[in-house]
Amino acid sequence: MHPNLVDHLRAFCAIADTGSLTAAAKELRRPISSVSYSLAQLEQQCGFPLLGRGTSRAELTERGRVLLAEARSVVERARSFTTHAQSLEKGEETRLRVLIDVLFPRADLNQALRAFAADHPHARFQFFNSSLATLWDDLRIGNFDFALTLAAAIPSDIAARHLGTETLGPVCATGHRLAGLPQPLAMRAFDRERQIYYVGSPQIDMERVGRLFSTDVWTVNDVESIKSMVTAGLGWCFSASRTFEPEIARGEVMRLTCEDMQFHPVRTVVVAWPAHRRPGPLGRQMVQALADQFGQGDGMAGVLRPEAR
Repeated sequence: MHPNLVDHLRAFCAIADTGSLTAAAKELRRPISSVSYSLAQLEQQCGFPLLGRGTSRAELTERGRVLLAEARSVVERARSFTTHAQSLEKGEETRLRVLIDVLFPRADLNQALRAFAADHPHARFQFFNSSLATLWDDLRIGNFDFALTLAAAIPSDIAARHLGTETLGPVCATGHRLAGLPQPLAMRAFDRERQIYYVGSPQIDMERVGRLFSTDVWTVNDVESIKSMVTAGLGWCFSASRTFEPEIARGEVMRLTCEDMQFHPVRTVVVAWPAHRRPGPLGRQMVQALADQFGQGDGMAGVLRPEAR
């Protein structure tokens, strides 16, 4: 293997993209003689020509076209390797393990991730669903960099960055019996109808304190399954404001109102971490991306400190 193989492959790709050695040299900011040398060395190593000769525009041979995709892959992997190495040199972590509350606004999270991934293509994420029954304990253990959650209160040993607020409320299918009753509903109306409820572990009966309001409860450990069941009319559930946004827009699901405000609690949307273990450089940049998405300015400013609560 030639020690400058990646440089030669980069020149080969540039020639294919620009259509000439001159244009490739300009794009790479290298002398044309250097680009020509890279092509010659690559062809010598392959044992056959990669570029057709005798035409004004550089055209790949059949074998050259076959190898182009692989050449692009090698060049991209080399670029990723370099970026990754530079991050390690700066002391950045390369993997983020994130706990996500099942009620956390996923559309906003996806937008923040899209912006973050564009700037940090080498970063690896591991996402884990959770809810308040286990989230704080899971965060304290130290297996996660931070958590994204909707909280009524923040424990004293947890630091959190406020992102916004979210109002929870009951929803059901438009064909469900509750949908046909006059709004706002009395609290007793929900007691007679099946509630579909998120539970992440078979050892847990209730994930969120005070959120069970029916004598007929089905528990599910997957948000998409809950959405499917509610849309199918199998029961009602509590939801964040945008969890069922597409289904509501299509007229499949509707929001319900209750005369008891227990059914419409306001929660604080936060990114949280143990107070003694601040996120590393990469984690802090992800917090910034979240803060930008939610319109909260500097991602590490305004952190809710334990002593401030």
